[in-house]
Amino acid sequence: MNGSSTTLPGLGGANQQAVAAVVSDGAAVVSVADVGTKESFLDAWTRRLADHARLLRTKGEALAHPVVLVYVPDWATIGKELGWVRRPMLGSRVADALSGTFGVGALNAGAFTKPQQVLDVNDVEQTIVQAGLGDCLTIALMSTTELWIWMQGMDAGTQPFQKLLDDAPVALNLNTLDDKLSEFYEKVARQTVTWWKDAKERVTVSPPEAIVQHDLWLYLLGAYADRAKVKQEVKIGNGRADLIFTPDHNSDSSAVFELKVTRDCHTPQPGTTTPTKIGLNDNVKWAVSGVQQTHAYRDQEKLDGAFLCVYDFCAGNRPEIEKAVQNAAIQLNVIGRRYWITASNEEHRKDRFPLLAPATSAPPAVNGDGTATALPGSIVQPTTPSAPSSNKP
Repeated sequence: MNGSSTTLPGLGGANQQAVAAVVSDGAAVVSVADVGTKESFLDAWTRRLADHARLLRTKGEALAHPVVLVYVPDWATIGKELGWVRRPMLGSRVADALSGTFGVGALNAGAFTKPQQVLDVNDVEQTIVQAGLGDCLTIALMSTTELWIWMQGMDAGTQPFQKLLDDAPVALNLNTLDDKLSEFYEKVARQTVTWWKDAKERVTVSPPEAIVQHDLWLYLLGAYADRAKVKQEVKIGNGRADLIFTPDHNSDSSAVFELKVTRDCHTPQPGTTTPTKIGLNDNVKWAVSGVQQTHAYRDQEKLDGAFLCVYDFCAGNRPEIEKAVQNAAIQLNVIGRRYWITASNEEHRKDRFPLLAPATSAPPAVNGDGTATALPGSIVQPTTPSAPSSNKP
């Protein structure tokens, strides 16, 4: 039996060559275990809707109405209860007419769809409310150039991720990925909705690193599913890399992302109420330990870049962790990033809108004639030069 006809009994007798092609060229999350997961759904439908929009642009056509897909694990039950129509082949062809489609599903193709087309944004929002889908992952193609994704659903209170669809060539390099990490920080990390168990007491959800990693994974999938494979917990040597980013094209950059979380206290275990404090030295040591991990993963997989992302939940926005990470990262050519996260409105305001030090906090500069030089925005009273001292040495 030759290689081209070898079958895989574990995959229903699938042709081995065909399976290899799917793994190589298909979605970013491809495994039997992933079927029906939120990640697989997000990955597949983001690619499919982006491809559909690209096809419409190529033909010079507009998208008449939104296309909305909502992830619902028990989609068949919900679809029947809503009285919607089962469409098992929905999404199997990029060229199919999708305008006005509103569907619930959990697989890479197929869904139960609303019998009537959704016509506009208001119609979409009303359908979400009426069907009770406000806390579900929602992907919406709004036009041939805009794809919106609500990772935790429209009711979560977090900002949607907006993916711009453009035919212009865009470089996907380490700077691009660095910018995307900053965007994730602004849109997802700086909020008090999903990562804090008790924001007032500065107690995070548990386990925080796994939850932050999962949200970043979804974010990168939503942004780059049509251009790269994004996988988590990839076994490398004696460890597991948090996230591996492998682009579809050699001209783009590959990277590993290692995540560390620093915080003031451990999340109390069930049955206990008192948080266990974590000292600054322990936090610094934990953050810096990721530098060697990230370096090793990058070199073992021959990736272009290595990002150590420290999500710092500690109070006060202190610089010690930042300095320690940067000092270690520069030695191994690792890109070290610390993202400070606060649940305090006061800390947020001080961080984002810092006041300049008062003009009186330092002696004013003096001109040649002995008068004080006014700082911008300050009022300085004229001074009289002091008389020379008459004392003789």
